[in-house]
Amino acid sequence: MKVGIIGAGPRGILVTSQLFNQYKYNSDQSEPLSITLFDPYGVGGRVWRADQWDGLIMNTPADQITLFTDESVSMTGKVFDGPALFEWASSEEAHDYLTAHGYSNQIIEAAANLDSKDYAPRILYGAYIKWFYDELIKLQPVEVATTIHEDQVTALSRNSDGSVTIQTRDKAFTFDKVVMSLGQQDNYLNNREQGLAQYAEDNHLRYLAPTHPGDADLSGIPAGEDIIIRGLGLSFNDYISELTLGRGGQFMHNPDGSLSYQPSGREPRIIAGSRRGIPYYPKAISEKGYGEQVQPVFLTDTKMNAASVNGKLPYNTFIDLLKLDMELVYYSLMINDRYPSKSATEFKKQFIAADNPETVVDAYGFEEEDRFDWDYILDPFKDVQIISTQNYQSIILNWLNNVTADANKGSKTGPLGAALEVLRDFRTPIRKLVAKGRLSNDDYINRFLKQFNSDNNFLSIGAPALRSEQLSALIRSGIVIILAPGMEVKGENGWFETASPKRNTDKFKSATLLEARVPKPDLTITANPLLENLAENGLARPRILQADQTEFQLGAVDVDPKTDQLLTKAGNAEDNLYIWGVPLEGLRYLTSASPRPGVDDPALQTADKIAAEILGLPSAGNMLMN
Repeated sequence: MKVGIIGAGPRGILVTSQLFNQYKYNSDQSEPLSITLFDPYGVGGRVWRADQWDGLIMNTPADQITLFTDESVSMTGKVFDGPALFEWASSEEAHDYLTAHGYSNQIIEAAANLDSKDYAPRILYGAYIKWFYDELIKLQPVEVATTIHEDQVTALSRNSDGSVTIQTRDKAFTFDKVVMSLGQQDNYLNNREQGLAQYAEDNHLRYLAPTHPGDADLSGIPAGEDIIIRGLGLSFNDYISELTLGRGGQFMHNPDGSLSYQPSGREPRIIAGSRRGIPYYPKAISEKGYGEQVQPVFLTDTKMNAASVNGKLPYNTFIDLLKLDMELVYYSLMINDRYPSKSATEFKKQFIAADNPETVVDAYGFEEEDRFDWDYILDPFKDVQIISTQNYQSIILNWLNNVTADANKGSKTGPLGAALEVLRDFRTPIRKLVAKGRLSNDDYINRFLKQFNSDNNFLSIGAPALRSEQLSALIRSGIVIILAPGMEVKGENGWFETASPKRNTDKFKSATLLEARVPKPDLTITANPLLENLAENGLARPRILQADQTEFQLGAVDVDPKTDQLLTKAGNAEDNLYIWGVPLEGLRYLTSASPRPGVDDPALQTADKIAAEILGLPSAGNMLMN
């Protein structure tokens, strides 16, 4: 059997691993197996490649990153155990591997000193993927042959005999089965972005469209000039790090433990903002052990079933149940932190047993500033109306320092940080909620995708607390200015101009506008040539949902939810074509997360299931596909 795998990032390598595993231990090995991987960036893929600035770090602690399976994973393959990223990084084997493969002294030193709770350089994770692949090849069964082509796949066609032909820029290959393990892709610019790009060209300005920060060329941004960055999420943190630390600036510790910034003189001045006007909440320092997660007490199948109406869980009820689980964590730790005369254990018992848990909160007499205020957490400055940009810096600094101090207490100690951590721990039940279609299509489209995803990103997908401390120092140094909520950008008088007109009359202009966000996975606007080709030829379609007698088109590639086989425009499952991961975002939930050990990770599940399906072997049931 000949299998083609398009994409050699983590998912493509996981499928390769599980094909080896299933073939070796579960098949009769009567037919040789040939595996060919395609990726223009080679093993590791685009996001984790070695030729990017080594100051870009991951967004997950190093002990929560693995490519190996474990006993928690629902699968039929044999467990392939091995070191998580942090265990490998500090080993002598990693040192020898990094040295032999020409990694910089900075990366070798970072690996040697990587603690389990640290955030590894992205380059180091790429090295871990390459090492994992090399180890796989050493264990390759005799009847298996594996090759990799550093080429871009541009087209795919289905042959009359059921085989699949894929086309690179200069060669064609034919396979019995093909798996598309695609990661982040570029999109064509929308009308607004095209207008800004054209305005930049016409006026000799710089417009950096949405892309992965590791791909952006920032070398043309001059020192000392104002630049505008739109977006305050993860990409924003990457860009300001590249434009400060990456240009020779240094952070120094003050006697009070805070950071100050010593500029190199090569930095621009950064004017940044967004619709919300607030950077993402920082991630709490991880205190959790192997596989440790908070388990739902309120957002359970039993309670969701009981609250469902005509088989559907109302969105507001979903949020209410989720908030109760977050409050349970929050108030228990708040008692430990600030109310030593009260019992957190007794509070938990009463809160869980109460018909109305809020009456328990009231009875405990928490101070107003210690109450869990969901609306305030989502919009800390909802009461701040007219305010100058200068005064807004003081407000944002105060908020940033407070949430960072809480995050630094730890993910099992800081009340707020631990409560927000629940959103990460509950990814599995939320993924199940999406997979089972618990919400009505209307609630899923208009509330979950449009509201919850944005709120969840703001609350739980933020950068490590260290980045928030650094941002505080950069604001205090005057290198970064954060605009009040409601940022707007336009081209005016030969410049890019930005303001928050609903909050103040301050305006800033610049010759550079940088969009700090990665392109959203969307089949309808993708610039990936393979996905374009599939859509144009009817071999792929976006998922369409009906809501209020209206069709709503998700950006996700449509698949058979049980097998991840591609669904054609006509709705037929292509038996020999599989696609999974990021292109399914919207159909699935948080597909970009890296595999985590000890938690029955869905990426590890899915790789095993697809491998079994390809080889015609039994696969695990009751799985949560990724």
